[in-house]
Amino acid sequence: MGIFDFRNPDKRKQKPVNILIECNHNEIRINNSAISFPTSYNVLKEIFGEATRIEPIKQTKNNVFLWDELGIYCSTPDPEKMLMLLLVEDNRYGLGHQPKKNFTGSVLIDGSSIEESINDVGTERPYIIRSISKENKQVAIALGWNPRI
Repeated sequence: MGIFDFRNPDKRKQKPVNILIECNHNEIRINNSAISFPTSYNVLKEIFGEATRIEPIKQTKNNVFLWDELGIYCSTPDPEKMLMLLLVEDNRYGLGHQPKKNFTGSVLIDGSSIEESINDVGTERPYIIRSISKENKQVAIALGWNPRI
């Protein structure tokens, strides 16, 4: 690390991005931007910025879009039809392709934390939200398209 690295934007420490996901009966808002599923890479890029990595999944047509610093990934064969986001809270568990850091943002459902309100989410909403647990610990949150609607 050189003394003048602060001049190079790629070597500056970036401010942590705080992600707030708010889910109500009718919509999902990520940092005050409404989204619906299926969504597109361009919509997510507007909210999260450019994906850190885009990697192919072997023996499929899918690519994985990873936002390493945010702890978020999405896999899809078509970047115009992204069906789900995975918010990885503990990347020590084998959940496929892993972002380098854990998701540290907040997820609210009807104004309450996900831990308090996940059981109150019915199937009538225009999205699904699921807690993924390993060893009795929430390790990720799946948020995406509701095929029942």
